[in-house]
Amino acid sequence: MTDLAVIHESLINGQRRQMADQIDEYGLYDFWEAMSKYLMGIYPAPSLAYSAYTDIVASYHRIRNR
Repeated sequence: MTDLAVIHESLINGQRRQMADQIDEYGLYDFWEAMSKYLMGIYPAPSLAYSAYTDIVASYHRIRNR
């Protein structure tokens, strides 16, 4: 199973297709809540966590729903 930190690193490095594959590997239905909690734990402000989370959501759906 792919670690949340690895998925976040893919986002930061701009590897969004890889990130989408890692999300699928993690387990799509378990991923969203787990990533939300993970981001709230690593970012100093909720607005930064929200920004990263919305970037992940938008990127994932843009890649998967082409």
